[in-house]
Amino acid sequence: MTTNEAVLLVDWLNLSIHLKNQRLSFGSDLVGDLIKIARDECARHGSTELVRAHFVGERFAPSVEDAITNTLIARFHKTRTAKEQADLVLAVLAMDHIHAPGGAPGLFLLATGDQDFIPLVDRMIDARADVILVVASTRTLSPEYRRIAAQQNVRLLSLTDVLDIKPLPESDVDAAATRVLGLYRVCLEGGVLGGDQTRNIRMLTDWGLLQPGDQEVEHTACLQQFARVDSRKVAIPAKRETGNRPAVLRRTTLNFASSTVREVIEDADWVLRRTGNAARPPTIGDLGVGRFATDDGRRLARVIGAMKDVGWLLERSDGRFESRLEWSADGLLEPLWRVICEINRRAFADHTEGVSRDRLFQDLRSTPIASDIDRKGGKAAQAVIDYARRIGVIDAIPAGSDGYALAVIEAHPVAQSVTSALRTLGSLLRDRAGAAAPEHEVLALMRERDEHVGGQVLFGYDNRDRQRFLRVLRRSGLMERPSGNEPTVRLKRTPWLERIS
Repeated sequence: MTTNEAVLLVDWLNLSIHLKNQRLSFGSDLVGDLIKIARDECARHGSTELVRAHFVGERFAPSVEDAITNTLIARFHKTRTAKEQADLVLAVLAMDHIHAPGGAPGLFLLATGDQDFIPLVDRMIDARADVILVVASTRTLSPEYRRIAAQQNVRLLSLTDVLDIKPLPESDVDAAATRVLGLYRVCLEGGVLGGDQTRNIRMLTDWGLLQPGDQEVEHTACLQQFARVDSRKVAIPAKRETGNRPAVLRRTTLNFASSTVREVIEDADWVLRRTGNAARPPTIGDLGVGRFATDDGRRLARVIGAMKDVGWLLERSDGRFESRLEWSADGLLEPLWRVICEINRRAFADHTEGVSRDRLFQDLRSTPIASDIDRKGGKAAQAVIDYARRIGVIDAIPAGSDGYALAVIEAHPVAQSVTSALRTLGSLLRDRAGAAAPEHEVLALMRERDEHVGGQVLFGYDNRDRQRFLRVLRRSGLMERPSGNEPTVRLKRTPWLERIS
């Protein structure tokens, strides 16, 4: 026996994933839209009344929870895991309604695109109920789902056909710098851009970088625009060197391959290094040289504004700028270059894909990490390894039967730029590699290369930049400075240099 009642069952996670994949919004407005769709369908179904709406998911944004709570007939159900628990909870809720003392509802609206619910739909039909399958889009439905939707008592309804769902908001060029640096600050503060983003959203909101409301939608839009997802075989580290297991996992990181992302980060790196530990803080005119020499002022103003937004830069009343980021004199890139050089030097010398974490830790702790000589020791080494992993330039890979090592992700643009710079320096020195050369001559060769060869600037825009790269090579054991009255450097003929030359 069925009643003239209707129930809406929403698999929030599945629905939101499908909308994200189409770059469509999925925030608090969607709650009201689903309720309206359900009531409209009830009206078409005769005198049917929507009596309950269940929203099931592992996590809900606060604005979504509020929207559900403010709808008197709706309830949200939080699960312990993302998918399996949601499937189970929705099935239990549906069966409770099917076996209600007064009879099963005459109409079920199931909002999901998950074919795991096909047996449940069959059970609803057996109870003589009509079923409306609400999906994000019909384009990606499996053949099995289409088959069950073709039955007599079942109707398929696409949200994109009945709703004018807004696309995920895309940042324009002026907002992009703040968005990118906000995500970068998340990584510096210990966050990762994949998996559960609740903590990251909370941090960004606390910093004033996400507006209260549908923060999850706004944050997802940022990730869609400025991050990338790669699948690769990695090691899941155990508590010991052994007992690790390999797995193919998705890694979400900032998309350095995007010209927007890379330019913003390199611009911020330039400004940080010139405002950190400066004896006389620079003005905007002081900063508008070198990397910004051909800028009309708008790009520099954009990155300065973004750095102020994320809390990295303070503009004083006299128009000078001071950095507020710890170890700002090191910039954002030099610590990453150092990690890349340490790993590749060891890996190529040992003919291995990577190096053990303990070995990398010992190499990094032996000297200052980058420019700031106080950034050294075990704590600094541990922090920079974790930082490099969150940015995505290194990862844990399987080693042996159950061990793991840390390896450079050679396809990462930062790793590629370091390799290209080392290869080019080796080419510039040619037969002088392995022999001492006056440092001023090496710096001049680096300057001439960047000034007279088109394409990417490899070594920087002034001697401060070029000396930074030489410092990274020295600290990583790829170059040494022989003793003598005149400053000289000697680029070592390492297996890494030989391989890439």
